[in-house]
Amino acid sequence: MERPTSTLASTIVFGVAFALFALCTPSVGWDVAAGHAALAAQHDHLAAAPLFGALAAAAADLPVGEVGFRVNLMSALLGALTLAGVVKAARAWLPRDPVAGVIGAVLLALAPPFREAVGFASPSILAACGVVWMLAMALDKRALPALAWAGVVVGSSPWLGLVLVVVALVWFAKTGVNRSSLALAVAALGVLAIALWATAIGRFPSPALRFSTVIASSAQGAAAIVVGSGLLGIAFGAATGLPSARWVAIVLLATLVGASAGDPSPAPLLAVFAIGIAVIPSAIVRAIARAVDARRRELVVGGAGVPLVLMALLVGPALGVDDPRGAPSRLANDLIGSLPPGPGAIVLTRTTPWSAVNYEQAVAGARPDLVLAPMMPPEVADGVVVRHLREKNIIGSDKPALGRLDPSRAVPRGRGFQLQLDQATIAVPPPPPATYASTIGERQAVTLALTRARYEANAGRLDAAARAAGLTSRFRAADLAMLATSAPSPTRPPLYGFVPHFPEEPIRVSLELFGDDLAWVAGLEQPAVDTPRSRKLHALWREVLLGIRKADDPEIIALGPDAVAATAELTTALLKRP
Repeated sequence: MERPTSTLASTIVFGVAFALFALCTPSVGWDVAAGHAALAAQHDHLAAAPLFGALAAAAADLPVGEVGFRVNLMSALLGALTLAGVVKAARAWLPRDPVAGVIGAVLLALAPPFREAVGFASPSILAACGVVWMLAMALDKRALPALAWAGVVVGSSPWLGLVLVVVALVWFAKTGVNRSSLALAVAALGVLAIALWATAIGRFPSPALRFSTVIASSAQGAAAIVVGSGLLGIAFGAATGLPSARWVAIVLLATLVGASAGDPSPAPLLAVFAIGIAVIPSAIVRAIARAVDARRRELVVGGAGVPLVLMALLVGPALGVDDPRGAPSRLANDLIGSLPPGPGAIVLTRTTPWSAVNYEQAVAGARPDLVLAPMMPPEVADGVVVRHLREKNIIGSDKPALGRLDPSRAVPRGRGFQLQLDQATIAVPPPPPATYASTIGERQAVTLALTRARYEANAGRLDAAARAAGLTSRFRAADLAMLATSAPSPTRPPLYGFVPHFPEEPIRVSLELFGDDLAWVAGLEQPAVDTPRSRKLHALWREVLLGIRKADDPEIIALGPDAVAATAELTTALLKRP
């Protein structure tokens, strides 16, 4: 019979976690989260995660908030249920130490990948919930409920679920569970699968093993402590003969393989590691407090987990997510709100703007006169654009040109562009860079600003390019007047397009780098820079073109192979110019 402490612990964990997650629930997310919310609003679901889509569609009908908030609130509920499942699984595995699972649940809640999966609804949180409850039921020797939870994983991450179903069947066959019951359970799962996939959009996902992606994303902030502690706990349990420890290790390996084959989110893997964490405080209390009574034992177990929680708090933020607030809606409106009346189409080149516009059209009914085209390669998109233009349709885009199209024929509209057949004859003053909440929002703001700035620079309006990039504090009135009368020359060609991407640099460095290029072309004085690498490389290139350095200068080589390759590309391109 289950101990009251265990039931109380899991109930408290569920209640507290749901309250915190619900308070932090964003109204809508970017990219995948926005896509799932848009599908939920239309009561559709994808073949890649049909059960998750069906649940999201049900959540979309809740009478509270907008659709994105409703789906994210469902995700908060699943996140809280996952943490309660960690406590339940640890109790089934370590019945003498029911509080040990609370430590794993707290550490899991502090892991950034898990918080992201909870905050921005994705199938990975349903898969994580299914994995921990499958383990909780299996460790409690309840075969049919365990297989039912494995079926939940199948409906949210098919390849992971199939691997876990196989592991569960072998596990129960080895422990003597009635095989007729197992066969009936598998048949029921088959019927459920047919019902889910019969009305799903798309095809069953193809497997693609991505071990490095899953492992790398599992090492963010406090998640590294979850992985290290969980691995230590599971390994210790297997080495000391803890009952079912080897099966838990097999489930961990199966989760790694299954997640790598499908959705590479680390949330399900971290959830299994969180269960393994419970072994550590349990082992400590067994070593130092064998004879204490039950109440003191629980206090010792809780105290043994405190250092792990403190370490997790030191390496990252607690429970918040990078909430974009209204940024996705603003981004969509900035791109399509200023376009002339349709009919027409919206052809976007980047996933994040596409998902924002798709959500606004599906949920808010934005611009019904314009059809959002699916994402496509530039060499295909330019043909689609030309066909629409010949039919006198309006075409909006996040770039002034696609594929072979001429950017000089684009007209700025808001923060996007209207593509047209005729040459643009009117210069539209650019707005300063946008301010969008969240890390992704900042990246989009900088990308749009640079796109507009480069459009203005290609048109010979270097002063407008500086304004579009938000560099008016760097370039005062006299500098802007100088930029307005300057143009690239053979001795001062633009270098910005040759600078390689350095991943460690903040996105806003690109704006300062673009400013360096404008100043170089106009012959304006610039301060010396040693960091970051992109601006240092640009400064070295300027000295190469002025004859102060050679292209094989040791300082260029010291910036890395990407800098060396870019320097070779630059010099080759300049040699080809007349």
